Amino acid sequence: MLNPNREKTWQEQVEEEVCSVCPSLTYTQRITGCLSCAAIGMLLSFGSFFRFTALLKGNPTPFAVCFTLGSIVSLCGTCFLSGPYRQAKSMCAKTRIGATVMYIGSMIATLAVAFACGSWPAQGLLILICVVLQYISIIWYTLSYIPFARQWAKSCCTSMCCSEEMC
Repeated sequence: MLNPNREKTWQEQVEEEVCSVCPSLTYTQRITGCLSCAAIGMLLSFGSFFRFTALLKGNPTPFAVCFTLGSIVSLCGTCFLSGPYRQAKSMCAKTRIGATVMYIGSMIATLAVAFACGSWPAQGLLILICVVLQYISIIWYTLSYIPFARQWAKSCCTSMCCSEEMC
């Protein structure tokens, strides 16, 4: 018989919190759903580079749509763990709102540029800039969940970009 006064393990705490959001899914199903969405999202995003030649030939829409769809599917996978409401609330937290706005904004900008009728070289370059911004913003967003990770990343970038004479 379990002692009700004993302290819960980390796994029990996580499982209890995650399963309280949607009791119809088990902890294993939630993890499977999250990892499946992450894998599908990564496959779509990385698979978009097979459409890179279309981008270079002046048809950026397949590349941009596939890449951004992959980002959206990956982001939706986190809802399996905490639920859509809690995930949205977490994304709007003070420490994450900037990265969230940049991430969602860069996804919207990627699609807007892809569907806009523009000149090919400029349109392709803008799409690539938006894709890079998506990567940077999701990395920055993810680092917000790891204690001191953002400070570490800033110090690494500063040490790589600045010599002692410059900074």
